[in-house]
Amino acid sequence: MLRAIKISQFAALLVFVLILSGCAPADLGDKLKEFDEKVGQKLDRLQEEQQEDLSNIFDKGKKPPEAKDLTREQKEGIDGWLEKNNLNRYGDSTDMMYAGGTPLFNEATGESIDRYDYILKNHPNLLDELGK
Repeated sequence: MLRAIKISQFAALLVFVLILSGCAPADLGDKLKEFDEKVGQKLDRLQEEQQEDLSNIFDKGKKPPEAKDLTREQKEGIDGWLEKNNLNRYGDSTDMMYAGGTPLFNEATGESIDRYDYILKNHPNLLDELGK
């Protein structure tokens, strides 16, 4: 639903820009259809990449500590490291967008992962770096 709202808001903005640019009304429908297809393709591609990344995380051979074994101090250290390195709460760049809103759920398999497990699998040496 949120995706539909954002796309419709963006489409409305696009219509406004096209009207101001002098685009012929007959071309407007074709341009919007083309735009919608491109946005859909981009979103599909991002979702596929995200699912692949999540599958790779579940398949990695190295076993970092699990979130259930982390102390409160270690979790606070990880959160501080994320903030210090200008990363989002999942340890990715702050401009990262996720299909479904989170990287913690694999829609293809139905598997979910704890946030700290996700971070440690992407940053396996983080606890060593933090000295924790």
